[in-house]
Amino acid sequence: MQFGPWDVQIVSGGTFRLDGGAMFGTVPKLVWNKLYPADEENQILAATNCLLIRGEVNGQRHVILVDNGNGDKESDAFMARFKFQGRGVLDASLAKLGVKPADITLCILTHLHFDHAGGSTRFDANGKLVPSFPQARYVVQGKDLADAKQPHLRVKASYLPQNWEPLESAGLLDTVEGATELLPGLSVRPAPGHIEGLQNVVIEGGGRRLVYLADLIPTARHIQPAWVMGYDLDVVTCVDERLKVLEEVSGTGTFCVFEHDPDIPVGTVDRDAKGKYLVTPTSL
Repeated sequence: MQFGPWDVQIVSGGTFRLDGGAMFGTVPKLVWNKLYPADEENQILAATNCLLIRGEVNGQRHVILVDNGNGDKESDAFMARFKFQGRGVLDASLAKLGVKPADITLCILTHLHFDHAGGSTRFDANGKLVPSFPQARYVVQGKDLADAKQPHLRVKASYLPQNWEPLESAGLLDTVEGATELLPGLSVRPAPGHIEGLQNVVIEGGGRRLVYLADLIPTARHIQPAWVMGYDLDVVTCVDERLKVLEEVSGTGTFCVFEHDPDIPVGTVDRDAKGKYLVTPTSL
């Protein structure tokens, strides 16, 4: 779909599974399991819905990737624990759209947790970790990079140095502070709660608007503001931030991308007569 100069498409980084209880926090399983059935190990299917953004601005061609999933470099045991779909999914998804890793000019990372930034690096033929997209700059909030370098014990397992240290060593990792327009019609803005350094991506143009919600609202099944995850560090801030974003997008036709939803990657948000938020599935 076109947003001014930007052609925007969903690309898959593959599916994996996460504990349903952790994904829904204090919401009883009796409630969430009806909407999002768990398997025999209490895990639910999660997607990695990345964004591919292509366009020309001021005579320069840009090929932009927003998040890149779990990647391919983790051990078989790690992949089995989370029931990864397999290796090479993101590359295959990009190839279907005529894009090679070397074509990417910018990678926007909502944050550095392994299921969002794991595809940032890969092993080369000599077994060395290198940037997956060698011609790209990688952008993350400065606060998130600082937290990745000195993570709190609560989130240390999600910040894997192999996902960002090779980028920094190669001089490809850039940081921004707060709301920033990266290119005309393409901006990032803080979305704290899940973690302090989370950022959302906003695309505007041609009378259309898109918000990439990342882990602020990971699936359409999390659309009710109080349905926060056990993974969210500051649930009060998370609920407040959700309410702010939902009020902003509700009834406006804004395209909302739910990064981890395997069934509803994109939808618009409205409210019913009782004020309850509803998602209408759509596509890009």
